[in-house]
Amino acid sequence: MAYVIIFLISILLNISNSFSNNEKPIRISIYPTIIERGIVGSSTKIINYKTISNSSYKTLGDLLSKHSGIFFENLYYGMDAKSTVRMRGFGEQASRNIMILVDGVRLSDMTIAGANLSRIPIDNIHEIQILKGGSSTVIHGDGAVGGSINIITKNPNYLKDDVKIKSSFKSFNTKENSISINKNINDFILQTFASTTDSKGYRENNKFENDTFQFNLSYLKDPLNRYSTIINYSDEYTGLPGSITLTDFYTRPRFVRSGSIDSFAEEKIQSWKLNNEKKITRGKALTTIKYEEKDQKTSSMYSGVNIKAKTDLSTYTLSSKLNKKFTYNNLYMDTNIGFDHYNSTYRAIGNNWAGTPYHNIASQKIVEPFGLIKFSNITNPNIEYEAGFRQHYYDLDADNYTNKSSLLSRGRQNYAWSLGFNYNLDNNKNFFGHVARSYRSPRLDEIISLVNPNPTSTDIKHQYSYDIEIGHEIKLNNTNYSIALFRSLIKNQIVYNSAAFANQNFDPSIHQGIELEFDRLINPNLKLVSNLNYIDSYFTKGVEKGNQTPYVPRISGNSSIYYNFDNKTDFSLDYKYIGKKRSGNDPNYILSKSKSYQVIDFSVKRKTKNFIIKGSINNLLDKRYYTNLIKSYDDKSYVYPQPGRTLFLGLEVKF
Repeated sequence: MAYVIIFLISILLNISNSFSNNEKPIRISIYPTIIERGIVGSSTKIINYKTISNSSYKTLGDLLSKHSGIFFENLYYGMDAKSTVRMRGFGEQASRNIMILVDGVRLSDMTIAGANLSRIPIDNIHEIQILKGGSSTVIHGDGAVGGSINIITKNPNYLKDDVKIKSSFKSFNTKENSISINKNINDFILQTFASTTDSKGYRENNKFENDTFQFNLSYLKDPLNRYSTIINYSDEYTGLPGSITLTDFYTRPRFVRSGSIDSFAEEKIQSWKLNNEKKITRGKALTTIKYEEKDQKTSSMYSGVNIKAKTDLSTYTLSSKLNKKFTYNNLYMDTNIGFDHYNSTYRAIGNNWAGTPYHNIASQKIVEPFGLIKFSNITNPNIEYEAGFRQHYYDLDADNYTNKSSLLSRGRQNYAWSLGFNYNLDNNKNFFGHVARSYRSPRLDEIISLVNPNPTSTDIKHQYSYDIEIGHEIKLNNTNYSIALFRSLIKNQIVYNSAAFANQNFDPSIHQGIELEFDRLINPNLKLVSNLNYIDSYFTKGVEKGNQTPYVPRISGNSSIYYNFDNKTDFSLDYKYIGKKRSGNDPNYILSKSKSYQVIDFSVKRKTKNFIIKGSINNLLDKRYYTNLIKSYDDKSYVYPQPGRTLFLGLEVKF
């Protein structure tokens, strides 16, 4: 259906008599981000369009995991569904502490489910902004204790008319096809994108299907005002083979354990968004209104009973921000003020393992005003400072729809602040640091399970933390170095206690570590990019006292070599090391840690006129490894197996 829409649009464009002048592309910024790219004194990483384009054979999660301090381990190979981005010492709780945004608007919602990155095709991304640490809470709000990842889609500085068609094939009968069209028509800019993915999957019952469509229309009213309308749709099906025992991993890794043969998940998402960006004297204002509907279905077998669940989540978003630059006495000041408002409703209908039906509903409201100011002395511009504050108002209600009774009604307040500095010794050396307070409110599923005929709620305090980070960067002609040291004291950390079968507050917890990065341009055609990370993340009190955080490796690292053979051919070799990790659901350390693993990927890209051919060999050395080791109720080890060597071949045509 998406391709039919694209085809009709292309016909209408081709017969239009009001095309803009193609020889003079219009400088625009169709998707304004959150105004401020980062916080002074915090580790910030910008993944540019060239890097993203060269890595388009990877999933979005795999691309993110190449960068310092970020971990992404797929449950099921080749897809981002049912997986989580982890950062700054967060393992099992990462989906609630790392915020994922698209064009400055959060994907993370009121449930514990992580943001589904598979709904964001990597070929539709212009830039990725990674902000590490709790200071990102001041910019992005609730749920960014460990950091945030802001994904900017199709945001070129210069937009030209073009049509791009891509087709690729991967192992396990995986096929991806996409088409995008960009067109200028007088004062209007039209962007459309559609893609379809179909895969048999590595495991049995591991089928994956995903269709996405995006329609964007921007109106350049005048040089000062820009309006845009964005419509998104995605439809995804995922077969869920589940985890398998460690014994099965070594003997039959594609196996589906008993009871999971018919398990699947479906997700349909549709949204529309309105943006207005207005330039003002030495600044700009941005207003965003968004509405999104997410419909999900899951099904699985347990002891002969088909457990079904259908959940519907609707979210309204209103975000308004103002950026203003001015001077006062000898100070240069860059200010950002605004507020974010979210209103969500949730409905769950299904039956439990005993066949008992349920029907529960919930609603959540969040209002967060904030202010951020960056300033420096005009006479000494080598030092810049920043201070920010965000207030958090939160209300959550849940009801049993069957008997019309209230399950819970709670309201809370919280706040975040940050103070940071950058000190430029000269053009090549920079010291930075920050202190910050961050927060997060408990997710709906952490307080009460609405996929239950008779849910009971748990009183959980809001989590907050204190962060400190210092770092040093050196940028020379051909070599870049950076080091960042961080430590977080997390109060009331919300963690699932497997012994009590409930979420509880663990107070306090410590996350600390060192991140090292080294880049070198060996010669004009050869570049080395590498990083090494040490993270010590552990609990200090309660039943988990002294325990490391599950799924967080102490040692990890990445290294990539990029070689430009000629103006048309590029090669790259990527190496990833993930150290041993503590298993989940195992407070008494009954299981040994999961094994460390190393993966090497090789890729090649060749340009010929309007064609680009890409190929890759993933897991070049055919290493056998697994992710997410977890202890079962009978003390067995369960894992999610990953495949050995896999292949990719892609073709891109642009005209």
